[in-house]
Amino acid sequence: MNAKLKVTLYALLFSAGFIYCGPASVGDAKSPKLDTIHIGAQIWMKHNTAVNLPNSFWYERDSLNNHQNGRLYFFSAAQNACPKGFHIPTDEEWQVLINRFGGDEQAGKALMEGGVSGLNLGVPGYRSGNSKNDLFGKKGEQGFYWSSTVKGDQTAYARMFTANSSVITDAYYRRANAFSVRLIMDATVAK
Repeated sequence: MNAKLKVTLYALLFSAGFIYCGPASVGDAKSPKLDTIHIGAQIWMKHNTAVNLPNSFWYERDSLNNHQNGRLYFFSAAQNACPKGFHIPTDEEWQVLINRFGGDEQAGKALMEGGVSGLNLGVPGYRSGNSKNDLFGKKGEQGFYWSSTVKGDQTAYARMFTANSSVITDAYYRRANAFSVRLIMDATVAK
């Protein structure tokens, strides 16, 4: 991509207030244009990832009404949605964040939209891996966020946030489910 086109693309994407992260669209993580938030020693993206990749979906395939929530990703696709200098948080990195706001039983409201953390995690629902047809659910009720920590050949850990609840659930799910992705900066870049 030539430099002029890249600058134009950056201007369009960042003026819209959304982060479109992916190998072809966002470069160096140290760029001041990335919309991030510092929480303790961690640096998180402020928005869910919205890179259009194979095996990623808008909720109910409706980009107009779901754009602000980012896309939902199969676990394999999520691994390819990270710009240089960022990654999907490990289960341990999620726990560090959650512990900062009181632990699994208390941190939900602090981390969700309008909470004191400023992270503003939403409840954008999911796409089920249990059906060959599109089976979306729980929008406005629950948000599922991948971690990069795998449990077995077919499963990985994710954090589940529930609307109007402080409780955060840490469980493992089939990697064929499509969940949201919130990225964290690599520790070496953040220093």
